Amino acid sequence: MRFLMASFSALAVTIACGGNGTTISDAGSDGAACITPVEGASCSPNDTACEPPGDVCCIGYAWICQNGAWTKASVGCACLTDSGGGGGPFACGPSTTCSSGSRYCVDQAPGIALPDGGTPPDSYSCDALPPACQTNPTCACVKANGACSPTAVASCDESSGQVTVHCMGE
Repeated sequence: MRFLMASFSALAVTIACGGNGTTISDAGSDGAACITPVEGASCSPNDTACEPPGDVCCIGYAWICQNGAWTKASVGCACLTDSGGGGGPFACGPSTTCSSGSRYCVDQAPGIALPDGGTPPDSYSCDALPPACQTNPTCACVKANGACSPTAVASCDESSGQVTVHCMGE
């Protein structure tokens, strides 16, 4: 009987939620009920999303209900490193995270158009800092030590030991 009631309850929730793949969770980070969203699934303005754990800036997005559907909104803020000045994470593209003080971000442009004329997205990776750059990671140092090889560095950004090189297409 318990199984039958649990099955009926699950079916009722699925029907009430439109069967959109969104999961209702018992509690979010503040202890209140929240929803684990699925991108594109239906939502209402009163729904509260369960945000992933961690610094929203390092994660790179926050969930919002926009025009009745869950969307990952870019937060556009820098990921904070730990107070020790190194080893903290920083964003490298839309979904990669590198550790400052030991790695630098490589943004590799594809350089080759698709058969339909479109351009594939850049690829992102975290490369180990060259030994010569580990005590003072800068754009000048990683460029001088072979960043983007065999292509060339198109541009470079650095902030508090967090280096991102943007490589020309292959």
